[in-house]
Amino acid sequence: MLGLRNRTFEGDVPKLTKWLYTTSGMFRDAAYQFVSLFLLSFVQFFALGGSDIDINEYVAMYTAITIIIIVLRIWDGINDPIMGFIIEKCHFKSGKYRPWIILGAFLNSIVTILMFWITPSGWAYVACFGVFYFLWDFTYTINDISFWAVLPSLSQKEEVRANLTTLLSIFISIGTFAVGGLVPVLAAGNQGPTYRIVAIVTSILFLLSQLILVIFMKEKKIDDNVEKNDEKIKFKEIFTVVAKNDQLRYTIIAILLFYTGSSVLVGAGLNYFYFNFGYEQGGSLQTLFTVVYAVATIVGQCLYPLFVNKLKLTKMKLFTIASIVTIVSYVLLFSYVFYTDTLTFPILCVYGFFAFFGQTFMSLIIYIMIQDSIDYNEYKFNERRESSTFSLRAFTAKIGSSLQQLILYAFLLMAGLFSISNEIATLERQFMGDRETIIMEVTKLMEGIGHDQLVIFHIGFTIIPLILFLATFLVIRFKYKITEESHQMMVEEIAKRKAQNQANEEEQPTVNE
Repeated sequence: MLGLRNRTFEGDVPKLTKWLYTTSGMFRDAAYQFVSLFLLSFVQFFALGGSDIDINEYVAMYTAITIIIIVLRIWDGINDPIMGFIIEKCHFKSGKYRPWIILGAFLNSIVTILMFWITPSGWAYVACFGVFYFLWDFTYTINDISFWAVLPSLSQKEEVRANLTTLLSIFISIGTFAVGGLVPVLAAGNQGPTYRIVAIVTSILFLLSQLILVIFMKEKKIDDNVEKNDEKIKFKEIFTVVAKNDQLRYTIIAILLFYTGSSVLVGAGLNYFYFNFGYEQGGSLQTLFTVVYAVATIVGQCLYPLFVNKLKLTKMKLFTIASIVTIVSYVLLFSYVFYTDTLTFPILCVYGFFAFFGQTFMSLIIYIMIQDSIDYNEYKFNERRESSTFSLRAFTAKIGSSLQQLILYAFLLMAGLFSISNEIATLERQFMGDRETIIMEVTKLMEGIGHDQLVIFHIGFTIIPLILFLATFLVIRFKYKITEESHQMMVEEIAKRKAQNQANEEEQPTVNE
């Protein structure tokens, strides 16, 4: 195929590649976040329910699905370095990353649609869920690792990386918020059919965006010596890179802590708004809160270059400020549960705004730190290992997702809210399409939720993340040592090596003669 020829560039990142790469993140993450945010709601409030299933069987099946997700996430996390190793070793004529990007997108789109449309009843659904979830995770890994490995390969300039990371984060946020904001409103009182339609739409957009990307983007020309070293890597060395590269090791630990903490509040999702504000208003209020999330994140992403380039704040200073803002905001979010009679929803949005604003800065800085750790690896060992490094990022993200699922399950169980989930699922199936009846019946059901139950649930998605964010800050503050000055020194040294290698290669024919 003509568009899949190996097209490379040297020097600055081509504008078309820059914009295609960053904008495509909007559609791929919309597809991912749809599954991440709403698959469990689909399971919890629609797929598992039924008038012939009692609460004990419902909890048993939901427990089984939780275990499946955790086990498969851990396995897939272990599988990520394997995928990274394969990408490092297999360089196609059409490029190092582009073939894997389109392969993963194509397979994942098919699996996503099947996962929402094939839903047998009872334990047959649990088995079916396990198969499809495994395939969904595996196929997305193929796309995810190759897609993210492109980012650090495009440029070694700190300001270019900051710009690319910011742009990509903005478009990812747009896709995430479009899904997170619209779906709850569309699905109110009609969750199952709505989720199925959205699965088709997001999957098609994901596939089309990745197809356009691989046809028209260019990959950065790889230094021959570095590429040869990467191709010589043995499988066991995928894991030893963390042992050798101390800065990568501490960054990976920070990512694990941060991903787990940042995903808990989002993972609470519809559960939080249903149980706190009722079934009728829950979806609409989640949409409004998602808008707050979107505004806070995009404002933070847009302001990041200002703080770095204009105010000249170092990564460490900015990370410290962002951590403090985030931790204080989560304290306020927890306090909200004790004052629901006097505080209003807008106050909750203010707390949420600053929490998401701080998390945005933390996330951007950690992404840049992991890219710098790749340069550090090349500086020390003459190996870049982009795919392997970003497979470790994916690994920690999936472990974090597993822990988030475990936290949500544990606090739903401790708060005694599973029985309500089961009854909502039963009503959804019984009165499918009759939105008014469902709202009326579920509203009666939720009147029995006690304040103590809500307090327990709030501890899970505010205090636990707060502790994780504090741990993230401590790891970065005391263990991460790559400053702006030391990174610039490394980049200059790497450039000198490349220039020397090129000069030696040019002199080689003369010596032979």
